[in-house]
Amino acid sequence: EVMKGMRETALQGKHTGGKPPLGYDVDPVTRKLVINEREAETVRLIYEMYSRGEGYSLILATLYDEGRKTKKGKDFQKNSLYSILTNPKYQGNYVLNRSAAKDNSGHRNTHKHKAAEETITIEGGCPQIVDTDTYNKVQERIKNNKHTGGRKNAKTNYLLSGKVRCK
Repeated sequence: EVMKGMRETALQGKHTGGKPPLGYDVDPVTRKLVINEREAETVRLIYEMYSRGEGYSLILATLYDEGRKTKKGKDFQKNSLYSILTNPKYQGNYVLNRSAAKDNSGHRNTHKHKAAEETITIEGGCPQIVDTDTYNKVQERIKNNKHTGGRKNAKTNYLLSGKVRCK
């Protein structure tokens, strides 16, 4: 019932709760996401720098030098940059039910997402901060930089591939 209610709220383009992402605020009357222009400048800067080929370290240094902070008022870290760079809301797509569940040990991996069939995506469901070309360029670069490990290139599939390390 809760997921059904959240789905209906999302289909109306309303915020489903929690702290909105950097660059957005929630309109108290309509409960829809609206652009916070001061924070949106930071988001655009991050996307622009990464799309030009600059790395996380340089982006983090620039943000620190300019005194830019996260939504919680803290300094940016690599994980916060990754979350911003992979968030489809900045392209204007509202996504619900994207995060994967906790693993058996109770830990949540914020880089792991559910399959596309299990998520709810509303195109144009929130205001767009980053233009589509820049967003797609960043997603392509993230995909190309993703570490695949040795299992992809192995000629034989071993039982403990990726689990055991040599000294």
